[in-house]
Amino acid sequence: MRTARHMNRVAATAGAAVLMLVVGMATPSQAAEGTFFYTRADTGRETFLGSTPTGPCLALPGGASTAANDTDTDARLYTNSSCTSSSRFLGSRQSADFSAPYPTYVRFG
Repeated sequence: MRTARHMNRVAATAGAAVLMLVVGMATPSQAAEGTFFYTRADTGRETFLGSTPTGPCLALPGGASTAANDTDTDARLYTNSSCTSSSRFLGSRQSADFSAPYPTYVRFG
């Protein structure tokens, strides 16, 4: 018959293993290395995104008539703030021209 002390040790070990598994699976979003440039459709001025985290839907103020993804991560460009509209793919180190409706949001990763 197993002692209560032994059973507590087994339960604690199992709990620690589950905790390590869950913590190991939770990875924070990382930034795409490099810069994302685009030409604003409304003003024609070139601008860039300074911080390009992977995952969140990021605004492109003025919309993008052209874009250059000079990051190490692929991007998808969208026309809505929830990044659910039909997307346009822009691979790492690629550039593209766009026509109306211009993409106004981008998501990396």
